[in-house]
Amino acid sequence: MAVFGWTADRLGRKAFLLVSGGVMGLGISGLALSGGYAALLVTLVVLYSASGLYDVGINSAAVDLEQTSGRRFMNLLHAAFSAGATLGAVAAGVLVQAGTDYRLVYLGLLLPLAFLLLAFATTRFPAGTRNTPEGGEEGGRYGLYRHLPLLLVGGIALLGLGSEGEMEHWSGLYLRETLGLPALLGGSGVAVFYAAMAVGRLGTAGVVRLFGNRRTLVLAGVLTAAGMVLALATREPLLVVAGFLMVGLSLSGVAPIAFSVAGDLAPGRAGAAISVVTTLGYGGFLLGPVLVGGLAELVGLRTALFTIAAAGLVIAALGYRVSAASDRPKHAG
Repeated sequence: MAVFGWTADRLGRKAFLLVSGGVMGLGISGLALSGGYAALLVTLVVLYSASGLYDVGINSAAVDLEQTSGRRFMNLLHAAFSAGATLGAVAAGVLVQAGTDYRLVYLGLLLPLAFLLLAFATTRFPAGTRNTPEGGEEGGRYGLYRHLPLLLVGGIALLGLGSEGEMEHWSGLYLRETLGLPALLGGSGVAVFYAAMAVGRLGTAGVVRLFGNRRTLVLAGVLTAAGMVLALATREPLLVVAGFLMVGLSLSGVAPIAFSVAGDLAPGRAGAAISVVTTLGYGGFLLGPVLVGGLAELVGLRTALFTIAAAGLVIAALGYRVSAASDRPKHAG
């Protein structure tokens, strides 16, 4: 994403999505056909590199649509992502449980992917706008990494996605190992969190329309901190799960809002701006769980998970500093 994300602007959204989606298809095929560990490692590099670039392209296209239509709907699109992830997980589980070879499950993904690429090839994408970022010139291929307002938004994405990663990896373990709950209840923490993410992204679209991006980010950060404190301050399972539910609902809108605001800050270079934010955000998703794991070794998992509450407060503080101009719809020039 850091090295090639900027080409979403150079190639155009359609070509960028066709290339990244096509390479992603090769990676999916590799999962089904890899016959050894080395081949699997190569497959994972190809698949996740293409997947990251596809994220840049599809979010950039969404920013173009927002700017062209003057409407905010990034959260609705990310809700569709959460719904797709849920559907994919359930469908794969049902197929494997029914005795379907996992290779066929992977290869079966190529059919809807082919239809999607065909739709891209026959769809006219909005061109976006041609302005330079606020606060100065474009500054070269990687000049946006010196664009302070964009880095602030990237920091919000890093904290939001980092907290998501921490919840994904550690909430179930916290319920089972620290609180001693049975496996079914332990798994409920992760399930509740992701269900809340999907529902929250649907609801956040309306919240953004009412309060704007900046106040929504502040509210999300405060409620994330409050939900995590509730979950960690008690050993009552229902209250802990309720706290996780609150965290999921609150975090759900942070990353979509960050992507939307990034496009506003660099409307003529939305692909490059999105690549900056996604690189920082997924860096947080990667490193957040590692941070909690290291702290858990030193101070225990309950205390380590308070980093999510701290991240919520920082999101609120950074969200307050987001430009008020991000609350105004952006029309193409």
